[in-house]
Amino acid sequence: MGEESMIRIFAMISLAGLVLGACAANQDVTEVDMSELDEDGAEARECAADQYQMLVGQPGTEVHTPSLPQPHRIYGEGDMVTMDYRPERLNVVIGGNGEVMEVKCG
Repeated sequence: MGEESMIRIFAMISLAGLVLGACAANQDVTEVDMSELDEDGAEARECAADQYQMLVGQPGTEVHTPSLPQPHRIYGEGDMVTMDYRPERLNVVIGGNGEVMEVKCG
């Protein structure tokens, strides 16, 4: 067998592989929103922001952090925070006047 024949055989095998691969790729795929999963891949739970709305208007210094659910974060309005949405995380936002201005999930 000459070199030219080997190249043709290799080209045919490669083409056959591409054709078969293209056929296999047309299967139904279910998309999963990764933001709705926790670190273990289980469906994430929502935080209990509605249970902490009584903090809005209170001085930020009086927020009793040990009583907040985990995970949580407390930050000031305009502070730099990560933009990843974690539905199970409670966010307490302190306004410029030092009072809690918002309690939300994320």
